Amino acid sequence: MIKTILFDLDNTLILFDEVKFFRAYIKKVAPIMSDIVAPHILWKMVLNSTKAVLHNNGELTNKEVFFNTFTMGLEDKTVEIWNRFQRFYEKEFDQLKSLVTPNKGISEILSFLIQKGIKIVIASNPFWPSLAMEKRMSWAGIFKKQVQLITHMENMHFCKPRLEYYQEICNKLMENPEDCLMVGDDPVNDMIAGKIGIKTFLTTDSSRFKNPLKIFNNILGLGKGKEKVKPDYCGTLVQLQEVLPVFD
Repeated sequence: MIKTILFDLDNTLILFDEVKFFRAYIKKVAPIMSDIVAPHILWKMVLNSTKAVLHNNGELTNKEVFFNTFTMGLEDKTVEIWNRFQRFYEKEFDQLKSLVTPNKGISEILSFLIQKGIKIVIASNPFWPSLAMEKRMSWAGIFKKQVQLITHMENMHFCKPRLEYYQEICNKLMENPEDCLMVGDDPVNDMIAGKIGIKTFLTTDSSRFKNPLKIFNNILGLGKGKEKVKPDYCGTLVQLQEVLPVFD
């Protein structure tokens, strides 16, 4: 019986050209950091810090690893940099909402799960702070009070496609992997959850984009050397509703 469903966010619940989005993101962030970080190297610093998070061994949170790397040589500015990012997410981040489209069927699926008492996890790769994650969820009409867990850089110690990421979620919710279902668009980073016994549903809604985050996956080495894991189920997010009764 499925007691918990984990949802990826990017190109699962919200659909968008992720390359275009992240270029717009850097363009928005650069001016607020320009007196500390030169705009032309900001993107490289973000990439290097994200790479460091991918190799987190679990001793520190992803936030600590990211900012330890990002502020190398700028240690006296760590608090100021964090505060500026937070103000950006609070006041300006919503300007990027127009670049994303909520996927079909979200409201109906969440209503069904809440009615059934199934726990909901927003299991996006935890590169973002909690405030940014809540904003991004809201673009899909999803709010913190509707879910039991949101994975973000402040509360996680691993990233996809590490199996430890999925085990950490199960530990936090005190759930057995066999009682969980992972729903996501990435055949490696999301479907690898099946390796620890989590059921998997591969969504196909993002296939219309020519350059989703797979470009950044290659840059960051995400999923490198990891085999694709055959999903238990496959289809559009709307078709997930056809699968859910199987777990009643």
